[in-house]
Amino acid sequence: MTGHIRARSPGSWELRYFLGTDPATGKRKYATATVRGGRKDADKELRRLLRTVDTGDYVDPAKITVREWLATWLAAVRDEIAPKTHERYSEIVNNFLAPALGNLPLAKLAPVHVQKAYSDWSTSGRRDGKPGGLAPQSRRHFHRILSAALGRAVEQQLIARNPCDVFRKRLPKVERREMTALTAEQSQRLLDAIRHTRVYWPVLIALATGARRGEILALRWKNMGDSTGTARIVESLEQTKAGLRFKPPKSGKGRAITLPSFAIDELRRWKREQAEELLKLGVRQTGDTLVCARADGEPMQPRSLTHEFTVLMARIKDLPRARLHDLRHSHATQLLVAGVHPKIAQERLGHSTVSITLDLYSHVTATMQEDAAARIDAAFRSAKIGPQSG
Repeated sequence: MTGHIRARSPGSWELRYFLGTDPATGKRKYATATVRGGRKDADKELRRLLRTVDTGDYVDPAKITVREWLATWLAAVRDEIAPKTHERYSEIVNNFLAPALGNLPLAKLAPVHVQKAYSDWSTSGRRDGKPGGLAPQSRRHFHRILSAALGRAVEQQLIARNPCDVFRKRLPKVERREMTALTAEQSQRLLDAIRHTRVYWPVLIALATGARRGEILALRWKNMGDSTGTARIVESLEQTKAGLRFKPPKSGKGRAITLPSFAIDELRRWKREQAEELLKLGVRQTGDTLVCARADGEPMQPRSLTHEFTVLMARIKDLPRARLHDLRHSHATQLLVAGVHPKIAQERLGHSTVSITLDLYSHVTATMQEDAAARIDAAFRSAKIGPQSG
């Protein structure tokens, strides 16, 4: 007999299968596994396991450590996620998950082990050496990655259940970071202060469109409709350890954003100036030339842009200390305060649903509610509705 199936409970089956004879002791070796589903699922899994034993591909789940499985999982998802995302996952696995849980056998990993790791990270674990625990957002992110890796182990029948499942409703609460939004007057003062720098152009586009940093740095002149006054967001520039790469926008699809007239005029001026600048270097401006580029026409590094903006922002007095990403929030807030329909704001920002826009800018929509009530009140008062005479 090479394999046996035994029903443990409704929908749960125990597989016992022959691994061969131990050459040192001469004893027959068996392994067990648990399968959830119907009898056909159990039969199929038993055949698969026996086939791996025959071909020499069998790996005893009891001997796989959490560290080994996390490495296997990272290799498996490399082609399923963006390179930047894979880099972030690898950093979290190597710096946090593997050190905390890696030496445990995968088959014996239990919620109590996961809980200890989560508790330790809430009080310590900062890589900068400072006292205190990791931020709630970081700990939630660690949970998502660990849960995904262990979920794949369940699919592969290496473990019967995911130890992370019990924590779904007990994750640390994340307080949303307050966004800094510049007013239209503050935005204009910012532009006036940095007009002499190359950072001026990506900042101008950010304030005029609400586009993301990578989307702005991937804009080409062929994406800028001179006649229609629109900017077509069709790709995004991403910076990874391997270098720069162009990829689809975050939403996965392109969008067209109508530019305000002040931005159209400025960008037309910049197109002429950039063409002359490149020509001096022997480079011809074409439709594929990036709108926001280095002096030689090569792409700007996203992180360098953020650094340069931060340095410039610190030199400007009497303006809130806004981040580069806050310019996107500034655009959205200015739209909503001006009474633009949230659906239009969603389309310009590239959010997948209008509910995301409304949730992110609930502080603005509360003001819009008050304004709407005031307008309704004014309309009723102007109608002079009173008792009807008999």
